[in-house]
Amino acid sequence: MALLITFLFNRKKENPFIENFKLPLLTVQLPVFNERFVIKRLLDAVEALNYPKSLLEIQILDDSTDDTKTIVSKRIEELKELGFNIGHILRSNREGYKAGALQNGLFSASGQYIVIFDADFVPHPDFLIDTLPYFTEEKIGMVQTRWGHLNAGQSLLTRAQRTGLNNHFIIDQEGRNKGGYFINFNGTAGIWRKECILDAGGWKSDTLTEDLDLSFRAQIKGWKFKYCPNIITPAELPDRISAVRTQQFRWTKGGVETSKKLLGRLWKAELSLAVKLFGSIQLLNNFIYAFILISALISVPLMFVKNLSTEFIQTFKWNAIITAVMLINFLYCFTAILVDKKKFISALIEVITAFPIAMVLSLGMSYHNTKAIIHGLIGKKTAFIRTPKISESIGKNPYIQIQNYKSFTPEFLLSIYFLFAVFSDIYFRDFGFLIYHVLMLSGFGFVIWSAWTEASEN
Repeated sequence: MALLITFLFNRKKENPFIENFKLPLLTVQLPVFNERFVIKRLLDAVEALNYPKSLLEIQILDDSTDDTKTIVSKRIEELKELGFNIGHILRSNREGYKAGALQNGLFSASGQYIVIFDADFVPHPDFLIDTLPYFTEEKIGMVQTRWGHLNAGQSLLTRAQRTGLNNHFIIDQEGRNKGGYFINFNGTAGIWRKECILDAGGWKSDTLTEDLDLSFRAQIKGWKFKYCPNIITPAELPDRISAVRTQQFRWTKGGVETSKKLLGRLWKAELSLAVKLFGSIQLLNNFIYAFILISALISVPLMFVKNLSTEFIQTFKWNAIITAVMLINFLYCFTAILVDKKKFISALIEVITAFPIAMVLSLGMSYHNTKAIIHGLIGKKTAFIRTPKISESIGKNPYIQIQNYKSFTPEFLLSIYFLFAVFSDIYFRDFGFLIYHVLMLSGFGFVIWSAWTEASEN
């Protein structure tokens, strides 16, 4: 709620930029790992960038183990004939995963600024000349643009992700940035000052969120970041529950790893109390999934205590609690959509349909993300598993490894648990708990249904 208020209070602040920005030598880095379906589209978009070829270096950081390498090699020859300075940097192993590839490319990068695009992003031709002028002073180390979505309306799953991501990019990032607090590079669709990366210690692979890690290290050292919500760079959203789970697990576990690594360093830094508080909330926000799961599990026996022991009735105010939480989240979501749509009625219609889907998905992911939290806390090492991507023109994605149905057993058991809770709520006519338990049942049910649908299609 504090972040929403900060966003609204600072909404009218403008980001200054340099009108006649002198174009610098610039390196575009494209980290790639087995992206044969989308790599050509990305390279076509990079070819179309409106920027002098004499000032542009392109690095394809290719760790692929499939025919992506062949596709890239062929396309590189075509781009070289057109006068592009483009290199194909191959590694014999994936040491450090994406962070390792970026750091390896940085050693030979000649640009003063480093632009990063993941394989499924499609930057518009004027991306570079629109974004670079926001480096208005020497201490600005990174400029991040807003993510757009190429396939937002494809399914309930993609619609739910769009809502969650828009909340982050419209409210979180802009609110923090204009309020003077830390923001983070989102891994792609942003530009770094090379000096900033080097000064902060470079890319590290000791967490699964190398972008969040470097962002905080740089800002703790005094570098400033800028967020540009008016520059939108579209990309694909995962359209399979297995891909969403993979992505969410990496983001959640990496966020926990980064909080363990940098929370102490944040509080030791010479920063204002407000910056430290907002930074801490940002680093710790993934723990909300564990809170959701634990409180939901405990709520069922508490519901029986409440209804079978009159001494405890006044202790529980679930109607008020659930209503308050729902209203705050609804307002948060509605504000993001209204800022995006700019029309009240259309925003209201959108939030009525989008908000329930986003909430259901978030609740349904609470078990899987709590597992990621535990792995992060105990320091269990897991590989950086890429999120499978596929262009809209192709139906099935061979990169997606359908997860064994046994991996969804916890969600299935939790569905039964909350189905029992719903029937018990109806029996006791406890509508405060009923709303909560129906939402939890819907969340885990949605995950199971999505997994079953994905399995049946393959």
